[in-house]
Amino acid sequence: MDLIINSGPVARSSLGVRRFFSGVMRYLAWDSTVSFAHLPKMGPVARVAELLQFGRRDAIFWSPTHSGPLFAHNHVVTLHDCINVEYVYRNDWRLPAFRRMFNMVLANAKVVVALSRATKDSALRNYDLEESKIVVIPAGFEAPGTADVAIAPPYAGPPFILMLTNALAHKNGLRACRAFANSSAPRRGYVLRVVGSLPDGALELCGKHADKIEVHAQVSDAVLGSWYKTAAFLFSPSLAEGFDLPVGEAIASGGNVLCSNIPVHLEFFEGRAVFFDPSSDEAITEALNAAVMKAGTCWFPGASRAGLRSFRDTADDYRAVFRGIEREGGK
Repeated sequence: MDLIINSGPVARSSLGVRRFFSGVMRYLAWDSTVSFAHLPKMGPVARVAELLQFGRRDAIFWSPTHSGPLFAHNHVVTLHDCINVEYVYRNDWRLPAFRRMFNMVLANAKVVVALSRATKDSALRNYDLEESKIVVIPAGFEAPGTADVAIAPPYAGPPFILMLTNALAHKNGLRACRAFANSSAPRRGYVLRVVGSLPDGALELCGKHADKIEVHAQVSDAVLGSWYKTAAFLFSPSLAEGFDLPVGEAIASGGNVLCSNIPVHLEFFEGRAVFFDPSSDEAITEALNAAVMKAGTCWFPGASRAGLRSFRDTADDYRAVFRGIEREGGK
């Protein structure tokens, strides 16, 4: 059967989604025709066009990120997380409409793929979804910019703690910056190096500690790969994640990780990272103090990368899902 991929939303998604998609596509090796589609605009004419294009019984339609047509016969929807309903739109008047629309997409889907058990559990809490439809395909993690890290400029600055984040509430940026400022790390000469963006309150804190908290809007894969290796540790204080790309990439790069004890971190990274309670300023500060004391050593020698899934593993599991649909003949 042909494979039609709803690739349009990927370009508008987060780095984690884009990295996931490119990694799976690198190893998918589907031997029938693979094509890429963009959904038409809303409206009755568009819905008819959608049905004609995506309702084929002789093709599989894959939506790799949180979206998809309302009508697609052999539809596979990948669900990365439920952050939109649990955090972003939680108090937004649009939430009921969003939930209703996405429930229709999921109801029509033949298979819903969750990238973690934590995402599956969250989906069952937030959507009217048949559990029998959900398949958990754990995410893969690889070191970024592997081919380019060797040419990244060598690092010669102060010791630093690395945090990849954005300004959304679930990233816990304000509490993380506050805990860092109150910890022993600044007094010991450590800098908090943030890649991404921070909420307003955290930015104000950065102004007061301009010599100790630095923010980089974005960096190349080569630089990021180098920073994973040279950071004292990666710091991930999130309150919720679907799979958490930076933590997996840091571990795949051989780096140390200090992260929140949320379900998905425990699911993927137990025995590879040190955990803390992200809801408590005091707990985060204490964890930072302890981590700084251990900086310069490998926290889990020989164990950090053992058994960590790759994009090849994830692609193999997707191929198995598509083959299952193909064997059923699209019934």
